[in-house]
Amino acid sequence: MYINKATLITKKINEMQEFYSEILGFSLISSSDTSFEVQIGTSSLSFRQSENMEETQYHFAFNIPSNQFKEAKKWVRTKVELLKEDGADEVFFERSNAHSVYFLDPCENVVEFIAHHDVAPLSDEEYFTSDLIVNISEMNVTTDDVLHVGETLKQLGIPVRHNEQLAENTLNFIGDHEDGTFILLGPSDRIWYFSSKKAIVSPVTLELSNHLRLIIDGEGQLTVEKIDR
Repeated sequence: MYINKATLITKKINEMQEFYSEILGFSLISSSDTSFEVQIGTSSLSFRQSENMEETQYHFAFNIPSNQFKEAKKWVRTKVELLKEDGADEVFFERSNAHSVYFLDPCENVVEFIAHHDVAPLSDEEYFTSDLIVNISEMNVTTDDVLHVGETLKQLGIPVRHNEQLAENTLNFIGDHEDGTFILLGPSDRIWYFSSKKAIVSPVTLELSNHLRLIIDGEGQLTVEKIDR
């Protein structure tokens, strides 16, 4: 399973477009007064202006080439301030064999660059740019009905990583390790790693490579649609 497109809500459509298209340098696919979409490798990321200015909170990650973590970290530090945890501005996940760095966008969503050393492709470029980002690696789905949503995803053929049991009160990685792409399913009020930000039930729409559209509304309820692409 891969994430072809993710659509999120923002109160700061202009600042967010400037950040993703000009500061980070992602190619702009489309833009209007109330929305924009940028290319993230083989994925795309879209933001829509909030209609009632509700609070939202997202965490998402971008896959980078497995051999370019150091170069990517240097590059992103010229754009934003990296977040720190216990004084460190990077982390190695032994179980996933992956390195990550984190930063905030203008809406204080927690954004991650991650190098999955087992599954991400190599790059022969000397210097890192946003054009080398592979795809969207992770996208959160926050709901207070974790078990029901998780069981629905499993029935759709999207497994819990390593066939683990669904956990109601913590974060579940939904997807195959070999794809390096996960839906991060968890409850509200969790603190996102490398930040003080609490998870909030927030609308998100995901278009997946298995021809499914997942729609999480502002109440954390899941609707599933089939799509042609």
